[in-house]
Amino acid sequence: MNEEKEDMSKRVFVSIYCMVYQDEFSKEMVNKMATGQEIYDFLMKDAGLCKDENNQVIPGDCNLWYLGCNDKYGLLQYKHIIKKWDLGESSFDRVEAFISLLYLDKVFTDEQYRNLISRCYEGRQIDNMYLIRDYLMAKRKGEVWVKKMTDSGRR
Repeated sequence: MNEEKEDMSKRVFVSIYCMVYQDEFSKEMVNKMATGQEIYDFLMKDAGLCKDENNQVIPGDCNLWYLGCNDKYGLLQYKHIIKKWDLGESSFDRVEAFISLLYLDKVFTDEQYRNLISRCYEGRQIDNMYLIRDYLMAKRKGEVWVKKMTDSGRR
């Protein structure tokens, strides 16, 4: 138990970033020494990029989703391992591999890992950053959201 607490408080080098819209994605985790909890909190944190018809932020658009389905470029770096992507090449496979690597190095707890993988699964259902708003609006209304065949292509 003591050993797990010690592992969870260690700091590791990460760089987590992607281009969203006109560079609105947080740079909070770019070239940073961070604990597993700080990385977890960042990935799960609302990006605050989705707004309803009244221009009010719709909660729930976690940073992790934008890493997996943005249409521009991005970077996931842990220690010396760098995963970059260009226009239209984002992928939840890459995000899950990054999360799994941190988990294998005991940066994340079992619970954090399960929660992150669950959010990746949810993000895969959306799979297009331009549909996150629609998904969250349906969720807010208590409706079941189903991605239409016409929604499959990324912009």
